[in-house]
Amino acid sequence: MAIGTLLSPLGLILASFATQLWHVYLSQGILFGLGAAFVFSPSVTLPSQWFTSRRALATGIAVSGSGIGGVCMSPMSQNLIQNIGYRNALRVQGSFGFALLCIATALATCRYRPPSSANGKDKWYHIFDRRLINRKFVLLLCFGFFVPFGYVAPFFLAPQFAQYIGLDTATGAAMISVMSAANAICRISLGYLADRIGRFNTMFAFTFLSGLFTMVIWQFSSNYATFAVYCVLFGLTAGGFVSLLPVTTADIVGVENIQKGLGMAYMTTVIGNLIGTPIIGLLFNTFSWTAAIQFAGSMTLASSLFILALRMMMAKGKVFVSV
Repeated sequence: MAIGTLLSPLGLILASFATQLWHVYLSQGILFGLGAAFVFSPSVTLPSQWFTSRRALATGIAVSGSGIGGVCMSPMSQNLIQNIGYRNALRVQGSFGFALLCIATALATCRYRPPSSANGKDKWYHIFDRRLINRKFVLLLCFGFFVPFGYVAPFFLAPQFAQYIGLDTATGAAMISVMSAANAICRISLGYLADRIGRFNTMFAFTFLSGLFTMVIWQFSSNYATFAVYCVLFGLTAGGFVSLLPVTTADIVGVENIQKGLGMAYMTTVIGNLIGTPIIGLLFNTFSWTAAIQFAGSMTLASSLFILALRMMMAKGKVFVSV
């Protein structure tokens, strides 16, 4: 986390001095991305190490902060760009982020260090542990591969879609804040539900609903009211990917292996996070919004099927059981 505290703000500040596109790729793309990964991935494993009976709720509360941050960052960024320009806006965000990350890193405490391999050859930089691989974990990795394709699209494309239905850019930014606020509520409420009706039950149900809302409500959003309803419903259901992935990983690989297990799970999300939105943008440019929206929703539904298979395996084929 200390490495990420330095790299991610530095990436934003260096991006403010960019004069060519490849400067942005290196600074805000690679450097900031690496820093964010160093901060986020270790931090979300910590609540699962310290809580047992309320593990999902504790993790949901912890990760809800990123949703709350999304509520603030979108209008704040737009206001900064309008008043002081995008270069100074990046510098302000970098400095602000550095201060917050210093506090977070200072307060973070790890309970379990990642265990070494049986033959003692594992090093700190090893990110793959084949001992953790089994059918259950493979299904979770498949879920992690598919779900980002649909999860990231509404957040990135909301401003563009708002313009498509006749709204202004400020309204599009506001829709991101609406989704982020609902997402923060979702992460806490899903953690509460997961501790009571089962983590895999909750993750399947809400992942399926978020995909369904995308394919139906977003598809038929032709005005502000309908699109606002979609943003709220998507925000209230899509947070299971973020809040429940750490606790389901701990259930499968064991809490003592959660650092490696969750690292491997997040590694599978790289492709979806990287090319999901460009693919949807290409579909939009080639075939219109219908193709883009249906692709995002269908990928989310596909990911929910992997969780359903995992849920049935964890429940040993039983339907009405908390798991």
